[in-house]
Amino acid sequence: MNVTDRYRFQDNGSEISFMPNYSFLRALVWWLLLGVLAFAGITYYYAGEWSGAYYKFALIVWGAYMAYFLSDLIFRVPVKYIFDKSEKCIYRKLFFSKKIMNFDEMVYFINDEMGGYYYAIGQKKNQFVKNYKISNYFSGSKASGRREAEYIEKILCPVLEAVGIPVNSEQP
Repeated sequence: MNVTDRYRFQDNGSEISFMPNYSFLRALVWWLLLGVLAFAGITYYYAGEWSGAYYKFALIVWGAYMAYFLSDLIFRVPVKYIFDKSEKCIYRKLFFSKKIMNFDEMVYFINDEMGGYYYAIGQKKNQFVKNYKISNYFSGSKASGRREAEYIEKILCPVLEAVGIPVNSEQP
């Protein structure tokens, strides 16, 4: 799967759109299927003691597990960022489109977190207070370096050119 498929990147001339978390969809579906199998296993194991404390505890843990993955599936994966060239605005779309900033307010930066880093955008004056993650996590490995170089070339550079930010040949 190439980077444009992993991010569902689309450039139709008047706008650029992509989904930063789309590549997690396949893994999330597998984890949800594992959760369904776990429910079947829990039910089979505790079939004789439906009112037992262990059964209730197992169901609570299973419910938290499923709620976490379902919330990711509903609220994290379908987030789309739209860079509208005609209006010079950036929109974040989950269920409805919401204008988050104008092109002249945008700044991009690398956010380090827990041994990995990702690219983010924010408004110039408060980018560290409110920012938006626009890439997957990268690490220092060779494979991650190749994925990052491909991301910069195919996703980040077209976005920065559309916004009007000069693109350096080196890391930002």
